[in-house]
Amino acid sequence: MKYKYTNENIQKTVRMYAICFRITIGMLLLGLFLIALSIYRTYSDIYVERRIDFDNIVQDDKTIYTYEITEPPVEIYEGFYAVRTGEELILMTNIDDEIKELNTNGYVKVKGVVRENKSDLVLFIDSLNYFINKGYSNKESSNYSSFYLSCDRIDFRDKLQKDHGVGMAFGIFVLVLALIWEVVSKSRNAIKNLRPACGSVRYTHQEIDDQANLPASEWIKDNEVYITPKIVIGTNMGITAVEYTDIKEICVKKTSHTRSKPSRKTYYTYKVIAKTANNKRLVLCDNEKIDWKLKAAIIEKCGSDIWTED
Repeated sequence: MKYKYTNENIQKTVRMYAICFRITIGMLLLGLFLIALSIYRTYSDIYVERRIDFDNIVQDDKTIYTYEITEPPVEIYEGFYAVRTGEELILMTNIDDEIKELNTNGYVKVKGVVRENKSDLVLFIDSLNYFINKGYSNKESSNYSSFYLSCDRIDFRDKLQKDHGVGMAFGIFVLVLALIWEVVSKSRNAIKNLRPACGSVRYTHQEIDDQANLPASEWIKDNEVYITPKIVIGTNMGITAVEYTDIKEICVKKTSHTRSKPSRKTYYTYKVIAKTANNKRLVLCDNEKIDWKLKAAIIEKCGSDIWTED
């Protein structure tokens, strides 16, 4: 069960990380949803079987249609075949490999997109005569001759990029934003707050809360650390509680950074790490400066030789 801190400073920090964590999760879910939706739609476009409705056909239709061929196609024009699929007779092209498979297996499935015959008059006339001879009306024959199924190779990746690339790109963009947000906000500390990091002696949420609420406890705002009579409590890298008697060494790690444009100035952060008797390395805080009160208090509690800096 999640513990609700009564200490105002700890409560504020825990709440802030919880909100940041929810934002991170929200962005991750949104990004993954958009990517999954793009992949699902691409899969549906390719693998859901659809039939051409010649009465409602539209130009530049990108729909992928699927047909099963069981009868040998009839070539009525170079590279163009009249293909019977059940009761329908459809004009198709780019099915040479499929015809070989049909001759071997007795059936084959083809997928393709509808193309309009806009310029080849000979193809139109030859196919029109063929359909009329097969008993179709002039209107039906004209429809069947004006459009054909082009069965070019359909690549999943190409289909995804061309038809659903926007959703995919936006999903990836949101995931990148989530990563940047996580680095900046350190929202993962919300998970660390669920189980405080401790040294040889483990402290519960209640015990940490009680120690922070003691009148003698001091809140060092710049480093978000509590100096209590018995333990030191860090909050800005996840709730951390260490007894003074358990601290073998305090190591300060200095790291240089470069600010973003236009200043490009170099600055430093200081990570205060407590090494405990059971060889744990617990981060108490990570800030651009260390309040002298924090250093003085720890030296007072643990001794002057315990504090080291890189």
